[in-house]
Amino acid sequence: MLLFKHHCRLGFSSAPSTIVLDRYPLLSRLCLILACLASLAAGLYFSAGLAVRLEFAAQAAPSAGAESQLAGVKLMTGVLALLFVAGGALLLRGGWKVLVLRTDMALARVAAHTAGAASAPEQGVDEIDRLTRALDGVAAQLACGLADGERLSRHALEQERFAVRSLEFIYRACASLAGNNASAPWLTALLEDMVDCLQARCCSLALLEPVAEGLGVPEALGAPRLARLLDEFDAEALARGGGLRRSGSSGPDGDIVELAVPVRDAGETYGVLIVEAPGDFLFESRHRRLVDAVAGLFALSLGNLQRNQRRRRLALMDERNAIAGELHDSLAQALSYMKLQIARLQMEIGRSCSACAPGGRVLEVSGEIKVGLDNAYRHLRELLSAFRTSMPPGGLQQALREVVEELSARAGTEIGLDYRLGDTPLSVNEEFHLLQIVREALTNVIRHARADHALIRLDRTPGGEVVVQVEDDGRGIAPGSGGEGHHGLSIMRERARQLGGGLTLAPGIDEAGTRVEIRFRPRAVPA
Repeated sequence: MLLFKHHCRLGFSSAPSTIVLDRYPLLSRLCLILACLASLAAGLYFSAGLAVRLEFAAQAAPSAGAESQLAGVKLMTGVLALLFVAGGALLLRGGWKVLVLRTDMALARVAAHTAGAASAPEQGVDEIDRLTRALDGVAAQLACGLADGERLSRHALEQERFAVRSLEFIYRACASLAGNNASAPWLTALLEDMVDCLQARCCSLALLEPVAEGLGVPEALGAPRLARLLDEFDAEALARGGGLRRSGSSGPDGDIVELAVPVRDAGETYGVLIVEAPGDFLFESRHRRLVDAVAGLFALSLGNLQRNQRRRRLALMDERNAIAGELHDSLAQALSYMKLQIARLQMEIGRSCSACAPGGRVLEVSGEIKVGLDNAYRHLRELLSAFRTSMPPGGLQQALREVVEELSARAGTEIGLDYRLGDTPLSVNEEFHLLQIVREALTNVIRHARADHALIRLDRTPGGEVVVQVEDDGRGIAPGSGGEGHHGLSIMRERARQLGGGLTLAPGIDEAGTRVEIRFRPRAVPA
């Protein structure tokens, strides 16, 4: 054995051989045992041959020395045979430990680390095959784990990008919310930004009719177009239901998925926010949270605007009611007292001047005073009624619609309304002045023009001016008169002057009737 080690050192003294022996210690031990067994086998063969020759020599020439040599050789042969058997047993024991016990232990550990995915020992041909299959299973699981890790990494990266886009979008929306009113361009810009953030096809905001009228914006806004869901349902129905819907389409866009979220704030509903995406788009919780947050921002903005408008209107109405109360308590009572006194004066004049000639100057003057007082009292009552007029939550458009319905039902005149002011910023005072001008003009149409049709048109010029026209097909005003002394035109001119504009008269529908036109620039619109 020592001789084999010496030969190994001599034969495998090079660096590659040393690396091989160092990397494979089991192989080096096997080689050492096999070399020892080979040496024992060679010694056993040599001693057996020597014993046979000595036995032949002893038979040919018997002697005590030959017998002694033969006995020694046989003893050495027996010892070598025992050593050979012991070496073989040692080799078998080592093989059992390495090929059976350690292989089973390795397979068990692989199975434990792979949750049983590699425990299939019966499928292999031998131990190496089984271990190879187990390693293949480990490699497959490792590949799956790497693929899952890469997928999770991509998903996490995409979520991070979405979170950054969402935060930037929410920041821009809040900044815009702090410095803008809910105009149509502002709402459309937010919807376009939301489309880019969600990478959707389109986003739409559908408002309830009173809310849209009160804010002066269209009932439906979309970027880059309106959602198809609005072709099937109105805003009120969608705001009550909401939710997610998938639908097929025969158009070029294919299947679509639609998400409708109510725009609601403290129990008050303003409309619905709709997001339309391709059919393979998956609305995850992060998308729902973002849409809910945007709907909350819209609700906050719209609610604050409505509440501010209501507060301003209530404050103005309280002020107007206070003025009306003061006028009623002072001027109206004074005029009523003067009317009674004029009536008494006429009675006293009639009694004391019974002998006077009929149609005397005193009675004529007192009659004129009475007519003047009656007119002043009537104008005061109209002024008090105007001061006590309230503005509905829907704003000017709703108020004009109510006036049209009221006067049409009362007079039988067909009155049309063409409201195109949209999101033109009007103060509460400007809304009240326009409402009273239109009401006064329609009252003149009903009382004096005897018209069958009338049309109210409110529009805005490219330069920012507001144009209000009330025209009819009635009798009209005499040419060249300018309407002086006619039907409260002085009151309308005074209101137009307070708005910073002017009033003009022109022929009405088909050159018949009259067209009353007011032009002014709202205070919120820069010159």
